[in-house]
Amino acid sequence: MDLSGLPETAVDSEDDDDEEDIERASDPLMSRDIVRDCLEKDPIDRTDDDIEQLLEFMHQLPAFANMTMSVRRELCAVMVFAVVERAGTVVLNDGEELDSWSVILNGSVEVTYPDGRTEILCMGNSFGVSPTMEKEYMKGVMRTKVDDCQFVCIAQQDYCRILNQVEKNMQKVEEEGEIVMVKEHRELDRTGTRKGHIVIKGTSERLTMHLVEEHSVVDPTYIEDFLLTYRTFLSSPMEVGKKLLEWFNDPSLRDKVTRVVLLWVNNHFNDFEGDPAMTRFLEEFENNLEREKMGGHLRLLNIACAAKAKRRLITLTKPSREAPLPFTLLGGSDKGFGIFVDSVDPGSKAVEAGLKRGDQILEVNGQNFENIQLTKAMEILKNNTHLSITVKTNLFVFKELLARMLEEKRNSAPHLPKIGDIKKASRYSIPDLAVDVEQVIGLEKVSKKGKANTVGGRNKLKKILDKTRISILPQKPYNDIGIGQSQDDSIVGLRQTKHMPATLPVSGTLSSSNPDLLQSHHRILDFNTTPELPDQVLRVFKADQQSRYIMISKDTTAKEVVIQAIREFALTAVPDSYSLCEVSVTPEGVIKQRRLPDQLSKLADRIQLSGRYYLKNNMETETLCSDEDAQDLLRESQISLLQLSTIEVATQLSMRNFELFRNIEPTEYIDDLFKLKSKTGCVNLKNFEEVINQETFWVASEILRETNQLKRMKIIKHFIKIALHCRECKNFNSMFAIISGLNLAPVSRLRTTWEKLPSKYEKLFQDLQDLFDPSRNMAKYRNVLNSQNLQPPIIPLFPVIKKDLTFLHEGNDSKVEGLVNFEKLRMIAKEIRHVGRMASVNMDPALMFRTRKKKWRSLGSLSQGSTNAAVLDVAQTGGHKKRVRRSSFLNAKKLYEDAQMARKVKQYLSDLDLEMDEENLQTLSVQCEPATNTCKKHVTYSITASLLA
Repeated sequence: MDLSGLPETAVDSEDDDDEEDIERASDPLMSRDIVRDCLEKDPIDRTDDDIEQLLEFMHQLPAFANMTMSVRRELCAVMVFAVVERAGTVVLNDGEELDSWSVILNGSVEVTYPDGRTEILCMGNSFGVSPTMEKEYMKGVMRTKVDDCQFVCIAQQDYCRILNQVEKNMQKVEEEGEIVMVKEHRELDRTGTRKGHIVIKGTSERLTMHLVEEHSVVDPTYIEDFLLTYRTFLSSPMEVGKKLLEWFNDPSLRDKVTRVVLLWVNNHFNDFEGDPAMTRFLEEFENNLEREKMGGHLRLLNIACAAKAKRRLITLTKPSREAPLPFTLLGGSDKGFGIFVDSVDPGSKAVEAGLKRGDQILEVNGQNFENIQLTKAMEILKNNTHLSITVKTNLFVFKELLARMLEEKRNSAPHLPKIGDIKKASRYSIPDLAVDVEQVIGLEKVSKKGKANTVGGRNKLKKILDKTRISILPQKPYNDIGIGQSQDDSIVGLRQTKHMPATLPVSGTLSSSNPDLLQSHHRILDFNTTPELPDQVLRVFKADQQSRYIMISKDTTAKEVVIQAIREFALTAVPDSYSLCEVSVTPEGVIKQRRLPDQLSKLADRIQLSGRYYLKNNMETETLCSDEDAQDLLRESQISLLQLSTIEVATQLSMRNFELFRNIEPTEYIDDLFKLKSKTGCVNLKNFEEVINQETFWVASEILRETNQLKRMKIIKHFIKIALHCRECKNFNSMFAIISGLNLAPVSRLRTTWEKLPSKYEKLFQDLQDLFDPSRNMAKYRNVLNSQNLQPPIIPLFPVIKKDLTFLHEGNDSKVEGLVNFEKLRMIAKEIRHVGRMASVNMDPALMFRTRKKKWRSLGSLSQGSTNAAVLDVAQTGGHKKRVRRSSFLNAKKLYEDAQMARKVKQYLSDLDLEMDEENLQTLSVQCEPATNTCKKHVTYSITASLLA
């Protein structure tokens, strides 16, 4: 049945959803000021949670710079909130006796000294008494400069007591008469159960030694903090590596050293990749584990290395097809493994390109190598002179392959593949991996029922996966708020993602220095043994322009599509007599046709908007696409913003931003902040930083290039709706960029255009804009971001992240009395970890728009979402075969239309032509509307300038 002639329907009926949009825009979180609620409580009524909220807010203020965390906490416990409502109010008179130390939280004050000098104090500045009980008097007159000036005040007696108590809480470690480390006694709550000493400064050598010493209950994240920040005070990671190898020889330190190395590999594998010295360190450490018969630790280390390794693209050329390959291969689907590099010719181009023994070949020239026989893989590699090879280090599975081959050689028996019919197979099932982590790292005991041997067959594996797929949400919000979590939020629940196998619950007392290595803010294990279910759709044509919708997965090959298409078209022919062809039309109208290789996969992602897939009879020379059809294709590929679904634009912006955000290595923040030169650099960080500027100028470019006033208004309306949907996606970065673009002077001055905007969109824009009110250090935005209701995935506003980290760096000294200020590094590490947790869950478009859940259940995901009702319909069997078949066709058609919209949006976003010169934008603005003396009434401040100041 060909349903291609059915009338098309809109992806989302946006014009009917205006009231719903405005209703969703009113967020109670935006109106509630959590920090102010805590401040307005009487100090004796504040809970530990209240103090943590205040501590999180206050540590961004210059007045608290270079204070230890315990001092800040004590100050937060006793501070009193005060507000002066009117500008020009005298706060202190000349000669008035001072009785407190105060910090400005909002607004500014002006001090006029007796000699006529004036000084302005702004948010974060302090004034008042010194930490002494002697009487002090005000010099000059202090007045408020603006309305609603807010202060916190600490009484002189409390201020003096807290700051003078610091020395009593200090514990100094001396060696040869010199202080090499300073610790501070802390209590993390008022019960007295969480107290101990925490390192606040020390020499680099002593800080390194502390890695294998006993850590206090109040210092659960020392190892993580050190491994992230050591690069700021050590010249090479091998300074740590050499010490670890040395300490490993001491049996009493062996377990601690192993834990440090496992954490290092798990958290910062980029320290090892690409650094020959660190690679040799890992190899030596592996040999040591093998020598000491620490097989469980060795296996876990190999798992972490394989899981953390990144995909690399290797490009090689051969002088001819007959030229030998500069490397040898092992494995293959017939052995139940992928294709692995066994050796690389020394001094060859392959070595220069970075190919290594133990690399798994994932893809060659677009053809999937994850489930292919070795002979077929060799044939493809030999028959091409230009090789674009995607590889990934996977020593864990490579060693299992070598062990399997050695075992076969000993037994001299033919190998019977146990999991040959499962894609991306590894020897171990997911329950095995969870048990290993439990045994080696110290999780709760796992019942033997959870342990499974190697699984054979797709159905049996799926049943086991279903039984072990446990989703455990964090007990507390992902941020650092909560009793016992002030130093770090180290106890986090596990999550289940598409790329990560399920694990068992972790112990409630698990510290982040003794973590479950299957938990991380990036996916850990890529041994995705789950069979790929069909969640994509291809539209395949015949030469007579009939078409069918074919359900596929991303790993479905061109050959498999041909087989399905023959069945769908009810053709009586052998598959070898047909092939899959791609027909595309260039912008000049030239028709191009090519036959796709049988093993080519990711077909849904490869097709262009101006292209179609055709089922071609190899025995006929028929014209697949006429000139008339080519013109239709060309017209379909022309895209304008107003044609695009605002939901899909927000989705694709969010997916793009999230991918950039989650790819940032924690070390990139440190390298960027301290201006360090590293081999990996800060590429991902810079890409994410740049996207907000691109999106801001994209908004302005689209609006100002439209000469028609009505269309201009519609584009503004379109962007407001996109910003709303970005908020639903928790994509604050794009939301801010869009609002900034609408607030750029060349756009905001278009008075007559804005006047045509419906009043409800005017209100909606104001509500969205209010979230980024810069007053009191963007308190409204921070309230929403730190809300317990807001769970990952989150795309935070990058300029705020950069501003916070920059303040922590510049507002605190890196060295104090000749010692490394580890307290400063600890605060920076905690902030980076807090940011990283926002990407701790994969972003799924199907879960972003919960208000549309019922609608999506029938239509499927807008883009790359998980398996949906359409797929399930296709899989149904039963008595009503005709009805089910029609339902599957309709669902497939709808999925295809949604995917086409996603492709259009992706194409549109990739082809953006931005005008980033503000003078040119101003010229375009004047051409749209000649100069007038008035501007758009509701733009009251420049949020971009305020934020970045």
